[in-house]
Amino acid sequence: MSSDSLPTVWPASCHTLAKHRILASYLKAWMPILSRHFGGRPQQAREVLFVDGFAGPGKYAGGEDGSPVIAIKAALDHSHSFPVPVSLLFIEQDKDRFDHLLQVIEGLRPQISGSRNIRLLPPEHGDCDTQLRRRLDGAKAFGPALVFLDQFGYSGVHMGLIAAIMGNPNCEVFSYMNWNRLNPFITDETKWPGLTRAFGDESWKACLAVHLNQRDEAFRQAYCARLRTAGKSKFVWHFAMCGEGDQLLYWLFFCTNNLRGLEEMKKAMREVDDSGSFRFSDADNPDQLSFFKTATPEWLADHLHKRYLGTSQTVAEIREHVLVETPCSTFRKVLGTLEMEGRVRIPACAKDRKKCDFSDDRLRVEFIRGPGVQRSLFP
Repeated sequence: MSSDSLPTVWPASCHTLAKHRILASYLKAWMPILSRHFGGRPQQAREVLFVDGFAGPGKYAGGEDGSPVIAIKAALDHSHSFPVPVSLLFIEQDKDRFDHLLQVIEGLRPQISGSRNIRLLPPEHGDCDTQLRRRLDGAKAFGPALVFLDQFGYSGVHMGLIAAIMGNPNCEVFSYMNWNRLNPFITDETKWPGLTRAFGDESWKACLAVHLNQRDEAFRQAYCARLRTAGKSKFVWHFAMCGEGDQLLYWLFFCTNNLRGLEEMKKAMREVDDSGSFRFSDADNPDQLSFFKTATPEWLADHLHKRYLGTSQTVAEIREHVLVETPCSTFRKVLGTLEMEGRVRIPACAKDRKKCDFSDDRLRVEFIRGPGVQRSLFP
């Protein structure tokens, strides 16, 4: 049995199902994008890989699909054929769950064998860190890959493993950390080696001096900082899952070095943010938003105007700010609104451009006061 206390197959919580909806939505976009990019030309052909490092039994007690089946179906059910198949690798340490997973996969074997979108690698029974490091060390090239690290608690994913994955081009990590399990025991010194393992150093200990009410945010910021530095991740995005009374349960962390990947993951997370149980928070942002749903086009228009008033920015610079620093993933129509309101203008040198067309990332945008209506930053 594994270190958690759950049986071989257990009931899926509503939060688990929401997490899997995010994964399914992202895979639906990620699989064809990567397959087209790396399989469109023979000289570019490489293995596009999805790894589920804590795969579980494949099904839940109520019959709901586990993450391996979600990945298989994302490829099987896609409306397009991929230029190269997506390789799927499932790793599970618990022997009973591994055997159950094999049975579930066997039930899908006819569909898998008949699809050109999937290359199912032999599932591996063993520890995620050990199995993945063996593959990373033995490969001339790893990826492009999306590695799903859905650990049970907070110490099963070593920062060194994330760095080893993210050190390869076009690789991404989607991971989980359970604050609800960690928080009550963070002062227990017997748990500290696990935390040091997760961070790759002892920088997390600074959170012990933070007031209890702010400790979760201090911990999150410290972990994100380590993902960017030690974890070799240029862009880090998180999704906070909350329970009753807005109590933080856990975080999902997404690491990528590609703005397109960040854009697609934010879209996937936003699709799931359909109730007050899920919230976005980022204390680094002075205009902090509590929920994705409050990040309306009107909010973004005022946010950009306030931030860049009196300056000139390229569309590419605005795009990076929107994706990295706000809950939003789209912005070009918002720039069009600002232009119609007279709050931005385009230099006269852009002669052939149509009004409200911001498709050129090199285009410079000047933010001016203008006569437009000024709205509150918070609707």
